[in-house]
Amino acid sequence: MDHYNLDQYNFEKIGMELKRLRTEHSYTQEQIAGDLGCTVSFVSNIENNRAKLNLRVLMYYARLCNVTVDSILNAGQEEEKQQDISSARDAEALNILHQFPPEKQEKIIQVLKYIKEQCV
Repeated sequence: MDHYNLDQYNFEKIGMELKRLRTEHSYTQEQIAGDLGCTVSFVSNIENNRAKLNLRVLMYYARLCNVTVDSILNAGQEEEKQQDISSARDAEALNILHQFPPEKQEKIIQVLKYIKEQCV
């Protein structure tokens, strides 16, 4: 049986994903509220992380938009992972650069700028 640790999810991004899916499929909050038997303000609050997301709503959006529950729950996590990788790469590059004396650092920066110009 799968166990989900709710602390690992970014509910703000999940709400944004629900809103993105809804608008991408041209549904209004009124339509969603009507289908779910709730108020428009509840739908708005879910999408803006002002109300707790429940399993019924999550499964409704997944079925409505033909996506998996996991894809909704993991919204934004790939982006965060890429940002973490980019930050680690930046830190590694700076660490290497700082191992050189200042005059060599300047030359390395000039070489990198030249390479960048050639690649663009």
